[in-house]
Amino acid sequence: MKVEELLNSVQKLTQKEANNYLFSICGIKDFFTSGAMMESVGNEKYNSDTKEAYGDWQTNDDLAHSICSFIKDTGFAPDVVIEPTCGKGAFIKAALDVFDSVSVIYGVEIYNPYLESLKNDLLERSLKFGRSEATIILENANVFDYDFSKISKKHKGQQILVIGNPPWVTNSKLSSINSFNLPTKSNFKQTKGLDAITGKGNFDIAEYISIMLLRTFSSNIGKLAFLVKNIVPKNIVYEQPKAHLGISNICQWNIDATKEFDVSAAASLFTCQFGGSYSLNCSVYDFYTKLFIQEYGWVNHNFVSNIQKYKQTQKYDGICPYVWWSGVKHDCAKVMELRKDADGNLYNSLGEIVDIESELVFPLLKSSDIGDERITYTSRYVIITQRTASENTDFIKEKYPKAYAYLSSHAIELDGRKSVIYKRRPRFSIFGIGPYSFAPYKIVVSGLYKHTLFSLVSTIENKPVIVDDTCYLLGFDTETDAKITLELLNRQDTQDLLHSLVFSDAKRVINKDILMRLNLSALAESCTPEELDTTQVILDKYKMSINANMLF
Repeated sequence: MKVEELLNSVQKLTQKEANNYLFSICGIKDFFTSGAMMESVGNEKYNSDTKEAYGDWQTNDDLAHSICSFIKDTGFAPDVVIEPTCGKGAFIKAALDVFDSVSVIYGVEIYNPYLESLKNDLLERSLKFGRSEATIILENANVFDYDFSKISKKHKGQQILVIGNPPWVTNSKLSSINSFNLPTKSNFKQTKGLDAITGKGNFDIAEYISIMLLRTFSSNIGKLAFLVKNIVPKNIVYEQPKAHLGISNICQWNIDATKEFDVSAAASLFTCQFGGSYSLNCSVYDFYTKLFIQEYGWVNHNFVSNIQKYKQTQKYDGICPYVWWSGVKHDCAKVMELRKDADGNLYNSLGEIVDIESELVFPLLKSSDIGDERITYTSRYVIITQRTASENTDFIKEKYPKAYAYLSSHAIELDGRKSVIYKRRPRFSIFGIGPYSFAPYKIVVSGLYKHTLFSLVSTIENKPVIVDDTCYLLGFDTETDAKITLELLNRQDTQDLLHSLVFSDAKRVINKDILMRLNLSALAESCTPEELDTTQVILDKYKMSINANMLF
């Protein structure tokens, strides 16, 4: 008998009778949750917007089967399998194929057409191969509202496997498309001040779900296995000293997301055990070969990307005596960023020639421009409207009328910048600007690339060079101090330390927090004048300057 024929045949039964009959065939409890569901069999339609609205990338059956087989090969035999956000149920179907030990399977899914499709697939499977021993409970519910604690309490003492592929999307992304598939509004990360305003309060939905479930099942015994972006296990391990989630044997099994999901993302199978002691480290492997790559996590009070490498250079991990600064942020490149043609005319990306006062135009470097130790040229320029982020911009109208006219002609673009950092600030404001921006000598580094080369840039066309907000900088008054610092930063010891701290698959590989850990004082003490191409007198003076924190 075919699925369609079977479902049509139960229409003459009561809902209870139909459910009991279908349970005897396929093990699904409460196949129909209402009379209306019985009448609408086969009429559920997929919505083409599902993937975006739900952060939905379905797991292919082969990958789900490989993961379940891998878990079984580790010796883990679950009694209970839970797939939150189960979608079309790839892991539920794989669990039925792979785990002989499982007695109960739970699936929770907000999008009902997927759930109905899964029921039909499971029914078809049973008709072909016979009923499994497991009871299958499928519920149409929002994962953020579903009470998983009832499962936790019901299955105390049993081996539980929480497995699945939670949404690969952030809370802000779902909010931007007005998705209702969101957790209750809260500052999940407990960030404060500017961090919360500028996005550090944003978080990956999969991280939220992972932590929610790990906390729920902390008194149970079992394993969690989630397909996630790599930022999820990284953040969970980072929060461990404070969160004490009670998880151990934390592993990240890197997958090829392009191959598996046709998505360009650094992703992995995140596994851990719950119900025991807690670990502060995560071991990274290749999922396909099972070869060990590296281990990251906490060494004493330091969070590092490669524990083995870090231990070799940790004496240089400390506090940088200078403050690293992010570059200028304006969020309106087509207006604020300029190029110069062969005739010396400035023009914007809209194709407009920009004739404004030169006092507000400065040479500009972006991440893609930083590729050599010394940078002496740029074809980019930027309009700088302030010397500090709080400076009133009224002076532009009075002192630089051509610049004011140009900026006013693009008021729609500038006044319409979406970032909240511009709210209640002077008109035409920029951000990430200060005295350091105008230092004649700068050490600069890109925050976006895996290579960690530092570059020295001095004035271009007799003007200090500005870097954009994808870069970080140190400002210096003297070339001597800048050159010594450059030598220290590009030394192998420093590079080795950086490579033990940075996560190469992060959206921003280098950030201010990492740069502020470079102990230039310790690095300088380990070097001879010859290694830094200087004299002992100059080196001693530099060390004194560092210790006194006299530079920008």
